[in-house]
Amino acid sequence: MQKIQLVSKYLTLAEEGLVPRIDCPMDQGLLMPNLSDEDEIYLYCLSCDYKKTIGTEYYGKLKEYVDRN
Repeated sequence: MQKIQLVSKYLTLAEEGLVPRIDCPMDQGLLMPNLSDEDEIYLYCLSCDYKKTIGTEYYGKLKEYVDRN
């Protein structure tokens, strides 16, 4: 599974209430995953300009949750 797919899977599990949600800290909106030109995964808000890059440690935490479900 590619890293972006794992992040998408985590967000799907969050929508189902199986893992903690990751909401936009600015407006509590839905965050969507994407890849930068440098192949870095980031989450962006659909309703504002918020953007958060997923680092190695944060990705590892998301992977743990996905692996448990």
